[in-house]
Amino acid sequence: MAGRKQVMDMRSTTSGISQMESNEQQRNWSDEQWKNKAEDSLANYDPTRAALNFEVVKGGVVQPIDKSKSIAQKMADNLAARGIKDPNVNPNAVMKRRTVAQFIFGGNRERMHELAFGDQRVDLTKGADNSGISRCKDIEGWAKDVYEFMSKKYGEENIMGFYVHLDEMNPHIHCSLVPVDPVKNRISWTSVFGKNMKEESFNMTRLHSELEREVNRKWGLERGSNMSETKARHRSTEEYKRDLVREVTNLQQTKQELIKQIHRNEIKLKGLSTMIENLQNRKEDIQKQIDLIAKQFGQEGVNNEELGQKMAALREEMKGVDEKLAERHQMLENTKKVLLDANEKLEEIKKEHTNLERDVMKSEEEKIADIQRNMIGQFNGMMLSAMQPILPTLTPEQRDILEDSDFTLLFEKSAEILNCAVMLARGYIQLATDYAVSCGGGGGGSTSGWGRDKDDDDDRWWRKCLAHATAMVKPANRKRSRGR
Repeated sequence: MAGRKQVMDMRSTTSGISQMESNEQQRNWSDEQWKNKAEDSLANYDPTRAALNFEVVKGGVVQPIDKSKSIAQKMADNLAARGIKDPNVNPNAVMKRRTVAQFIFGGNRERMHELAFGDQRVDLTKGADNSGISRCKDIEGWAKDVYEFMSKKYGEENIMGFYVHLDEMNPHIHCSLVPVDPVKNRISWTSVFGKNMKEESFNMTRLHSELEREVNRKWGLERGSNMSETKARHRSTEEYKRDLVREVTNLQQTKQELIKQIHRNEIKLKGLSTMIENLQNRKEDIQKQIDLIAKQFGQEGVNNEELGQKMAALREEMKGVDEKLAERHQMLENTKKVLLDANEKLEEIKKEHTNLERDVMKSEEEKIADIQRNMIGQFNGMMLSAMQPILPTLTPEQRDILEDSDFTLLFEKSAEILNCAVMLARGYIQLATDYAVSCGGGGGGSTSGWGRDKDDDDDRWWRKCLAHATAMVKPANRKRSRGR
């Protein structure tokens, strides 16, 4: 079964499922669109196999793809029927939530073709006619098992689309899933897939293993590597760097939007506080007037009826002020909550932004370090080549001087010395000793009390590590030419 690897990939989206993406998965294309797809040199669509595509629906039923509703429409109807709100529907939402998980399931081409077409030969040449090919039951059985697996794992009601494509180079499944917290009955990516990148990666790795154990082993597919495990190997350094930079840029934009939102709400908070203060002052002023009128009632020469009218008007105004105060206080509390949430989100974004920036710099630093290591190797080689014509001309005394200075050793064992020096610098004394011995060295030199002195600057410390590593890598029986 060697080489028969399963494939599982998952990506998140904050924009739901676009009409274009829905049309792609449902193959909801006009004849003209099909023609363009078939002729596209970068695409692998075969219109003569389009009839072999199918979907799996509720209850694990296999049927032709239903194109009457887009996936987005199905999702909207599904959520509405369950009383679940899509958080991204709010047009004023600053930070879009991840509401859809897009899974792809498949395997290596050879095994997937066996499941889908049996021993029928499929001509993968562009423009080939495969209209005589029929669909095997095995691909349906495999798809139904994957559907059941995802239903048990995340809830059948949360699967918005489950389409199987047999008209491309490699048969595969597209599964669109909404992450709904079953307890709170709301969309929550963190509750379903993990509260942070580390937890999400762990859960995907576990899911990958469970898929192989519970489904794919039965169908002759073994555990492969999911994208979270292999992204660094599947992407070039430049691609990886670009992706990181893109993420940093997106987070920076989100951070700026949050800062703007916080600023707007701080201004609003200040304005509301001023309004409340003014209303409170007005309420106190009205109360003083009411108290004054109350004292005047019944006094000689006053018009009690007129005073009563003034009192009623003031009490009506007081009522209006109280209503406004209650409204403004509620607005103040709501604004405080929005401000608190925005600040919490900003802190999360700042941390993630910092971590990603660190990753960007790390990838650059690692690249530079690799170049430096390679450059050192090439430099040493060039130096040795330059010295070769000179060595035969040296006197025995001059050769001894070179041997005593470890000149030859430094060039011959430069990589080993550097590796050993790094271990020493990191405090891995025993590991450095074992490594030196494995490289043919005697492991010599006392490591008692080894470490960095408080007076050691960086340059002095690196030189100490390199000098000690050289002594450790030097063969115990190394002979000098003196005396021969």
